[in-house]
Amino acid sequence: MTISRTVRDHIRSNVYGLLAVFIALGGTAWAASKIGPNDIAKNAVRAKHIKNSQVTAPKLACKGNSKQDVMVRAGAVCIDKYENSIWTKKTGGSRITGTIPCNENGQDCKGKIFARSARGVPPRVNITWFQAQAALANSGKRLPSSAEWQQAALGTPDSTACNVSSGALKNTGAEAGCVSAFGANDMVGNLWEWVADWEQGSTCSGAWPGGYGMDAQAICGAADGGAPRVLLRGGSFNEGTFAGPFAVNVGHPPSSLGDAVAGFRGAH
Repeated sequence: MTISRTVRDHIRSNVYGLLAVFIALGGTAWAASKIGPNDIAKNAVRAKHIKNSQVTAPKLACKGNSKQDVMVRAGAVCIDKYENSIWTKKTGGSRITGTIPCNENGQDCKGKIFARSARGVPPRVNITWFQAQAALANSGKRLPSSAEWQQAALGTPDSTACNVSSGALKNTGAEAGCVSAFGANDMVGNLWEWVADWEQGSTCSGAWPGGYGMDAQAICGAADGGAPRVLLRGGSFNEGTFAGPFAVNVGHPPSSLGDAVAGFRGAH
């Protein structure tokens, strides 16, 4: 028996409608793995078929570019678990420890340096904000905003559990107790970290008022009239009690190499 095209289309539409009801009744996982957008006839799935919360967006995947490039989820943001080092390739390659092979203004860094959140290596110092931004862009990431950094630092100990007073840089992840509530390491101490935000330089430096420990707060005065500065967060290995999850300063312009105490981590 030959079935006309009109009948076939009618049957197909009814089948897709039944599948829509199946989804609404909780068959989301099976259906999503079997049905693609090209399989659904026009108007076969309508809002009235789908109950609230039965179809939801997938969770944000927080994956780096390899097993040696680790990220964690901090709310709606993915952030690098470790302070970054820079490499010759997005995956594999060699860690760059000497002179960075592109200009300090970052204009010619495309494809030359790649940022990686790798455990057990010295994080990169002597890198400008522009170079850090370019290395992250080459790796499909970006610098976090100060607000995103603050979010990811939630729960990091404001204490000597972090590398705040050793006077020397340590490898990423060396301080097992210096971990945020979201699993990010070394957000306090080890290195100040570049974030995306720029500000005017400040004429003051001090500490936060009570309730924030002695964390540095060097963004409190009038603008000093100099070049724009980048917010640095968290403190370094020689800040002592001034390091912490609320520590912030505007001591360096984006063209600065950070005096060997500034590093960075990425987000997406």
